[in-house]
Amino acid sequence: MYANMPAADKTGMSSDAFALAAKLSIGWNLGNSLEAYDDGTDPTASETSWRNPITTKEMIDSVAAAGFKTVRIPVRWYPHMTEQGDTIHIDAKWLARVKEVIQYCLDDGLYVIINTHHEFWLENHPFYADSASVYQRERKLWTQIATIFRNYDEHLLFAGTNEVHLSGTTTPGSPENYAVQNGYNQIFVNTVRATGGKNAYRNLIVQTYRADANWGTDPFKIPTDVTPNRMMIEVHYYDPWNYCGMDSTKFWGAPYKAKGVDKDGQEADMEKCFAKLKTLYVDKGYPVIMGEYGVVRHSAPSARLSGAVRASRAYYLGTLVQKALSKGIIPFFWDNGYAGIGEDQFALFNRRDHMKQVDASAIAAIMKSVKTNKVKYRNR
Repeated sequence: MYANMPAADKTGMSSDAFALAAKLSIGWNLGNSLEAYDDGTDPTASETSWRNPITTKEMIDSVAAAGFKTVRIPVRWYPHMTEQGDTIHIDAKWLARVKEVIQYCLDDGLYVIINTHHEFWLENHPFYADSASVYQRERKLWTQIATIFRNYDEHLLFAGTNEVHLSGTTTPGSPENYAVQNGYNQIFVNTVRATGGKNAYRNLIVQTYRADANWGTDPFKIPTDVTPNRMMIEVHYYDPWNYCGMDSTKFWGAPYKAKGVDKDGQEADMEKCFAKLKTLYVDKGYPVIMGEYGVVRHSAPSARLSGAVRASRAYYLGTLVQKALSKGIIPFFWDNGYAGIGEDQFALFNRRDHMKQVDASAIAAIMKSVKTNKVKYRNR
């Protein structure tokens, strides 16, 4: 316990993990903004360093108007903090900016998730040799974050890490890597709870290794928590990557098989993965947050096929949201603000053009699945 820790405060924190997950409904990521940073960039200007404009209230209003209920705000803290002994101090100007963007969301009645995103001192160091120093720094950082945001009600959720993995790899880690990641999750939970107040009841989100929805689940260990029924599990899903993240495969799903789809990662594989997550976590009392999923806007192989390319993307997104919600999984679209066509162009909205919908059919497919497949938790 920390000195001067306030007493546990349940005011505004009535929802357990299942009740709150149902309210989260469907999510959107403010990607490549508050986690953006390039070495040499003035930390106070980092929000625009990855080619996105400053986040505005108009942007969040448009997200809410489209039907999204929750915004995941990835945040990178380390360029904006200094360490002094046992304490981390977050730059006041940066902290004010993070609070401002959170408030944009809260003013629209949205729920918000903040995390530690691209903290490479942590994410890329899942090793025993580094763990003592990294755990210590993680504890100091989350003590600061949790204390600063302690008085926010249940509309604000904390997520401990992002995608812990070996730098430059996309393959499974080792037992050592998994054990250290499990340690990150446990320290996160312990640290937040120890700050007291509303954090004694805040819903917390912990991640599998690399936030992987397939092999990352096997070595994952659910942290212990002094507060029962206030924890969610986070995974990400971009399967198949050739379709979701690249421009090499233009189509997905059974209706488009004749046009050329990947062998793996189709409807049956998606169903199998999501069913496994339900069995592992939802059925055992832990809602699942799909913190990221998405599909780039593909270039069309010909003008004649451009409509089919858009329709296939909409079909993927609608299918994923339907299957996820049916298993108690809350999906968050990865919108990185890039509104072009091709690799890395994930945007649903054009942030440089008054949040005009880049592909209305994609948003419509997501919202149709939400309307017809509201998440319901049974046998709690």
